Amino acid sequence: MLSCELLYTALTRQRDRVIILHQGNRSDLRAYTSDAKSETVKRLTNLFEKQSLVEINGRFLEDRLISRTCDGTLVRSKSEVIIYDRLVNKGIKPSYEKPLKINDVTKLPDFTIEDDAKGVMYYWEHCGMIYDTGYYKRWQEKLKWYRENDILTYQEGGGKKGILIVTEDSVRGGISSLKIDQIIDTVILT
Repeated sequence: MLSCELLYTALTRQRDRVIILHQGNRSDLRAYTSDAKSETVKRLTNLFEKQSLVEINGRFLEDRLISRTCDGTLVRSKSEVIIYDRLVNKGIKPSYEKPLKINDVTKLPDFTIEDDAKGVMYYWEHCGMIYDTGYYKRWQEKLKWYRENDILTYQEGGGKKGILIVTEDSVRGGISSLKIDQIIDTVILT
């Protein structure tokens, strides 16, 4: 019965306090910030064309709003398809949105790359809408969380818990496969 819209309504309409009875860790409630828990996103209300639905993990999604990688992994954006496919092309198998839990806080890095030979974890975040003010603010909070947990960018030499790779779309939404290849070659494969 719980959804992100229901939580939002409770938190924004209350006058004195909100009491949430939840069994489990309080951090589990963060899952309700995801589109996967949104009742609005689940609505299929396209009035202008016939919908083509795909069932994914018990949910039905509009086919044209899903991006697929070269091996069929579903990702959220075309830029993520490019990054994922370039990694696979270079012989690297990334995990997409694999939960990263540190001190009861869970984040979903876009890509997690485990290099067992080097004993290094790489976390790749692609900021596709960095020029949006709200998106930028959320990204800065997530970046702060990475730093507080000793996951630093490769430009900073990495951290004890991992190396962070951050890429961005251009102002017009473009991405460079050449730049992605250069990062893979110089950061991961060297």
